[in-house]
Amino acid sequence: MSTFGGNLETLEEMAATIAHEIKNPLALALANLDLIKVSDTEEIYKKYCSIIEQELFKINRLVMDLIHITLSEEREEMFDLTAMLDDLASEYQRRYETITFSREPGLCSSCFCGVEKKIQMVFTNILNNAVEAVSQKGVIEIVQENGPDTISITINDNGIGLPRELLDNRIDLFTTKENGTGVGLYYCRATIGKCGGRFLMRNRPGGGCSVTVELPLKK
Repeated sequence: MSTFGGNLETLEEMAATIAHEIKNPLALALANLDLIKVSDTEEIYKKYCSIIEQELFKINRLVMDLIHITLSEEREEMFDLTAMLDDLASEYQRRYETITFSREPGLCSSCFCGVEKKIQMVFTNILNNAVEAVSQKGVIEIVQENGPDTISITINDNGIGLPRELLDNRIDLFTTKENGTGVGLYYCRATIGKCGGRFLMRNRPGGGCSVTVELPLKK
């Protein structure tokens, strides 16, 4: 478990936390690289390469989250939110063949005014967390409700659910993942908040997690 105390009062505190989170997987990747140099079988070689790939993926994901957080404000434009979610569902279904991604077909286009890259990153973070929470034969459902004033997107999974301390936390960098930093969740809340929307998380009565993003339609 990894937590970040305080309210992000100083850049030094945040930088120290992030440096610590990068150092661990990087050290593990380098150690396994050394083991590869002395390995004498293809099986051991593949094992160490797999570990290196996983650790470098963690670093890359953290860096990408940080890049999106620190990006200067881009110009807001109209884009089709329905098409974006359709594309994400198709992409994740191709990437994770054993997980079922459920998305209602034939939804009408829903145009939203915002920074498309940032909104897409929010849903990418939510889907990544859902994938990590479910089993290999898990089910992830993307539900969209188009109202007169808001667009509501809920992503349900049948995973292990969330602990109470994560549901109650609203400000700090917080994660329950062994190698997590909480940057992705912080980014999601901050981005949706800047859009005037709401970011909600809850545990489902039958098990699993439900994350809802409500976005206001600008007149």
